[in-house]
Amino acid sequence: MRETFTSYQSIKRWYDKNYTCYLESIDKLQSFHEMILKSVFAITLKDMIKQYGPPPCEFSWFVMGSAGRCEQAVVSDQDHGIIYKEQGTTQITYFLTFGKKLMQALEYIGFPICDGNVMSSNPIWCRSEKEWEAQINHWIQENSWQSLRYILIFMDARVVVGDKKQLATLKKLVYQMIEQQPSILERLLENTKFKIDAIGIVNQFLPITTGPYSGCINIKLTALFPYVNAIRLLAIIEKIEATSTLSRIEALGLYDQYKVMMETHIDNFKKLMQMRISKKEITHYEDTHYLNIKSLTKLEKKKLKQIFKDLKVLQKYTKLRVQEVVSNEK
Repeated sequence: MRETFTSYQSIKRWYDKNYTCYLESIDKLQSFHEMILKSVFAITLKDMIKQYGPPPCEFSWFVMGSAGRCEQAVVSDQDHGIIYKEQGTTQITYFLTFGKKLMQALEYIGFPICDGNVMSSNPIWCRSEKEWEAQINHWIQENSWQSLRYILIFMDARVVVGDKKQLATLKKLVYQMIEQQPSILERLLENTKFKIDAIGIVNQFLPITTGPYSGCINIKLTALFPYVNAIRLLAIIEKIEATSTLSRIEALGLYDQYKVMMETHIDNFKKLMQMRISKKEITHYEDTHYLNIKSLTKLEKKKLKQIFKDLKVLQKYTKLRVQEVVSNEK
C-alpha cells in the first residue's frame, strides 16, 4: 500500500474512496490509518517549512488512544502530541503552530477533534523534553483523578515520526516513579473502574432500549475499554514497552504467571476488534462504538457472552495483582 499525496485534498479523496477496502482485518485497517497519519504529517511539515522555516530543533510526533494502541476503528478521533528537544519561546511558538495545523488537517480529512483536547495544538501535549519531565512528575505527585488519567493516556503513546528514544525515556520515568510509590497503582486502578454491564444476572444481553442505538450494546465501553485498562495496568506493572493491547497480551504471556490466562485473552480481544470493524454502516464517529445484537449469529452471541465472563475474571485478577505489588512494597 504505497500512495503519494501532494495535498490534503488528495488524501481526503483517497481516504473517502478506499477505506472500505481495508476492513478485511485489523492489521490492514491500522496500516491504512498509519499511512494517512504519516502523509498528513509530511504535507504539514512541508507547509511549515515554507511558511516558518525548518524546525528549530529535533522533535517527535506521537499518537495516543486507539491510534497509539493500533486499535483504530473505521473512524477514529485524534489523540496526539509533540516532544521537542530544546526549550525556548521560538520552539514553543513553532511547534504549537505545527500542532494546530496537524489538528486542522486531520479534522478536514475525517479524524474528529478530541473532546478532551488531547492534541498537539494544546500546550499540555506539546512540550520540550525538560518540560515533559516536569509535567510527568507533576501529574504523579498531584495524584488527582485527572492527572493520573493523563498518565494512563500517555502510556499508550507511540511515535509516528521522529526519535523514539525521547518517548521511551519519559515512560521510564513513569516506571521509576511508580516503583518508588507503588500505591499509585491503586489510584490508577480506581481511575479505570467505571464500567457498564452488557450481560444481566440470567446471562441475557442488556442492550440500549431507547434512542438511535436501541438494540445495541456499546462495545467500546462494555468490552474494549475494560480490556485495554486491565491489560495496560498489568503491562505497567511488568514495565512492558508495547502499546497495542494484543502486543501487551503477548508480552505478558511470556511470564509464567500470565501464560495460560493470556492465551484466552488474545483470542477474545481479536474477536472484539473484528466485530467492531465488520460493522458496515458507519455515518458518524459514535457509530463505531455500537454493536447491534440482532446482527450477530447464535454462535457469535454465545462467544460474546463468554468474552464478557472472561473479562470479569481478568478484571478481578488485575485488582489482586495490583494489591499484591503494593503489599509487597510495604
